[in-house]
Amino acid sequence: MRILVLSLLTLIFFSSAAYVNAATQTDSLYQINQKVCDRFEVDVLKLAAIMEELRRRKGITETRVAFGGVDTKIESADYQVTYVAEALAFQRAQKYSSQAQLRSSLGVLKNKILRAKSEVGKALK
Repeated sequence: MRILVLSLLTLIFFSSAAYVNAATQTDSLYQINQKVCDRFEVDVLKLAAIMEELRRRKGITETRVAFGGVDTKIESADYQVTYVAEALAFQRAQKYSSQAQLRSSLGVLKNKILRAKSEVGKALK
């Protein structure tokens, strides 16, 4: 009987410790995700400001493109900036259980930001 009670207590202790450890890792990954998203958001805000200034200088009042129908370099750049802003918002809301998932998802977001930077660069030429 004593062995059974000790076994149960040991099992409860280790399973609760594993749960706390897993919760701590999830919280840590969430915090890392938020910090990286903060850095990416600075880039996205800069791209949006550049596009606002470009449109102002060219006298363009509206070029926001929700999806498809992109005819000019400015429309393409606007679309990419809007797309990456939405992707960033989605990334912020995610919760990851492994570093590999987080790293992969942040890599995809990074590539989207690089594409938006490229499109903004083309619009400036």
